[in-house]
Amino acid sequence: MPQLPSSPSVPSRRALLGLAGAGSAAALTACAGDGAPATGGGGAPGGTAPVDAGPVEDLPVGSAVKFDRDGVQAVVSRPDPETVVAFSPVCPHQGCMVAPREELFVCPCHSSQFDLGTGEVLAGPAETGLEPYPASVAGGRILLG
Repeated sequence: MPQLPSSPSVPSRRALLGLAGAGSAAALTACAGDGAPATGGGGAPGGTAPVDAGPVEDLPVGSAVKFDRDGVQAVVSRPDPETVVAFSPVCPHQGCMVAPREELFVCPCHSSQFDLGTGEVLAGPAETGLEPYPASVAGGRILLG
C-alpha cells in the first residue's frame, strides 16, 4: 500500500487555544500593570521639567487629544477657552487605554465613558474616574507634569 506524503505538523485546537490564552494574558498584564501609566498620575517623570504638549491654539475648545511623548502618557482636553486639563489614559476598570471620541473619553475594551472636562465616569463598567494629571498653560503652550 502506498504511503501518503507527510504533511506539515498541524497543532491541535487545544494547543492553539492555549497559545492564544497565554498571549492574551500577557497582553492584558502588560496593559494593566498596576493601573497607572508609566509616569504615574502626578508630576513629570523623574522630577524633570514639564513636557511641552504643543500650542494651546492647536487644541480647539471642546476637543481632546491623546499625548504620548518623552515618557508622558495622557489624554488632554480643553473644556472651555480658559481651561486645559489632562488625565491618565489608563481606564480604571481593567487598564486599557482610553481615547477621545466626540465629547468623551471612551475605553475601547468595555465602553466605559468619561467626561472630557473632569475625567469623571459617565458610564461603566468603570466605577471611578480617570486619574488627573498636572496640566497648565504658559506662554501659549500646554505643559504636562
